[in-house]
Amino acid sequence: MTQDHPKWKPILTLILAIFLLSGCASSMMNKVKPLTAPDETRALVTFIRPAYAYFGGAIQFGLWDSDLFVGIVSAGAYVQYYAAPGEHVFLARAENWSFVHAVLEGGKRYYILCKVFPGAWKARVAFDPIRKEDPTTDEEIAGWLKELEPQGVIPDKVDGYTKPRVEQVREAVADFRAGNVQYEVLTVEDFR
Repeated sequence: MTQDHPKWKPILTLILAIFLLSGCASSMMNKVKPLTAPDETRALVTFIRPAYAYFGGAIQFGLWDSDLFVGIVSAGAYVQYYAAPGEHVFLARAENWSFVHAVLEGGKRYYILCKVFPGAWKARVAFDPIRKEDPTTDEEIAGWLKELEPQGVIPDKVDGYTKPRVEQVREAVADFRAGNVQYEVLTVEDFR
């Protein structure tokens, strides 16, 4: 006969809740200094993952510019990326793929919110580009960047992460190019 230990239940419940609700930093990323303003030869894209959502704090997902690995975004962090002016397909994968078709101008800053939602088997990712007409203010963006941690890729770990995934990423980009997926849009005018 097993004996129930009620005094341990609240402690175990609290530990489990902290684990599930807290963000876990990726071992491929580390804290970096924020990138400076872009020059005319490149745009600065910032992927923001606010920690205000209670669901999916431990979920992370890789960010890609077509088949070029950008980084892994965790809750409470942001990843910045210098991109060449012109057309880009940004994508991330969790249970699903999320896409942004972007046209960028050199010397400008662009922002994409990374959101997490419950899925059937695991979390789902959704990109939400911040557009000119959105109610998100420059002050709100600045506030997020102040409270979140800037993360950058540890170069020595990139190959180990990308090699087993790059073929799936290429297939997802091909699906995008064939018009088989839904996507968000970030236009050249959506800079902040």
